[in-house]
Amino acid sequence: MGRAGAISPGELMRIKPFRLLWGNTFLFVLVQSTSRFALVWLALDLGARSNISGLILFVMGIPALLISLPVGVMSDRLDRRRMLLTSQVGALAVALATAVMVTTKTITIPWTVFLSFVSGIFIALGTPVRGAIVPTLVDRDRLVGAVAVSTIGNNLALIVGPTTAGPAIRAWGIQGAFWLQVALYGLGLLLLFPLRLPQREIPERKDLREELLGGIRFVPGHEAVRSFFVLLSCSVLFMMSPWIVLGPQIAREQVGATGEQTTLLFAMLGVGQFVMSMAIMRWNHVLRQKGLWFMCGLCWGSCVQMLLGQSFSLVSMGLFLFMWGLGGGLYTNLNQTLIQNNTPPAVMGRVMALQSLLMSGLAPVGALLVGFVARSVDNVPATFTACGALMLLSAVYFLAFHRHLRPLS
Repeated sequence: MGRAGAISPGELMRIKPFRLLWGNTFLFVLVQSTSRFALVWLALDLGARSNISGLILFVMGIPALLISLPVGVMSDRLDRRRMLLTSQVGALAVALATAVMVTTKTITIPWTVFLSFVSGIFIALGTPVRGAIVPTLVDRDRLVGAVAVSTIGNNLALIVGPTTAGPAIRAWGIQGAFWLQVALYGLGLLLLFPLRLPQREIPERKDLREELLGGIRFVPGHEAVRSFFVLLSCSVLFMMSPWIVLGPQIAREQVGATGEQTTLLFAMLGVGQFVMSMAIMRWNHVLRQKGLWFMCGLCWGSCVQMLLGQSFSLVSMGLFLFMWGLGGGLYTNLNQTLIQNNTPPAVMGRVMALQSLLMSGLAPVGALLVGFVARSVDNVPATFTACGALMLLSAVYFLAFHRHLRPLS
């Protein structure tokens, strides 16, 4: 394996179920990275502004707010493979309908909002299931490696998604990006057919309300997990939400980037996360105090975000996005590892559902709020920078007053 403590990606990829799940998840995230960019760009083409773009992303997250917790219970009780298949087929159908409407020029902003909502249902169904499966496929001492390899896949998707959407839009128009999503969903479906998951012990069924409350009570009742969830929520509200709704507008209006240049800029974020994930794989043994490294990663990302909001050239924005990605790769990997390592298997599905609820549900809520704030103050760069400052304050608070989190692994 080379350096002591390093984890080999090849060793993990030799586990067939992990390899198939990784491929499916990669393609699923690839579609999401393409879809979010394409939807915002489509809205701009239809004459919308930041508040409408935020609304589109908000309604995509509504299903996560409504069904993530029941999906978590289902993930702990039902056949997770069948749940993945249902999610994949449904998302494929919605992508196909969207591509047809864009191609026939029958798409409107109301239809875009509606299709985003339906797409969000199937995203909310599949996302927590994928997260709950990973710890069942690898040993505990390999979990940080499995999370890192999964994050690398997500990073590659962030790189490849926007960089393929741009040329597709240039070659075939905006509809090209949506037909690309149809093809990627189809490939992901093919990977699920041979997937076989390990047998697991199913706990005795209880009342649905009791099981929901059991998953919800675990997080606030576990001090460390609760703290990591609070920081995750802050990162979603103050970092992810501003980026997904304001990022394209900053690139288009402040930097003057074309559609293809914007996709290349967005790819720099994924490049930074990819580089950091590879570093974590190789030098995992150095990260003894993962809680400390996690909070430091948030501080770094917050500082870079404040600079990113004030960039006025393609070069500066690309550089700041790469630096931002380095911090994101650090705290994203470690947050997932810290939560999963401190969560019992019996409630893993429900805890992953809560995480999905935050990622898929809270991000669009934040996007809606950020979009309206940016429109109200009529200053997109200042809004984006202010969100970075709020994230920095949150991270510094936990770093200074929650020292018990530092040595956790």
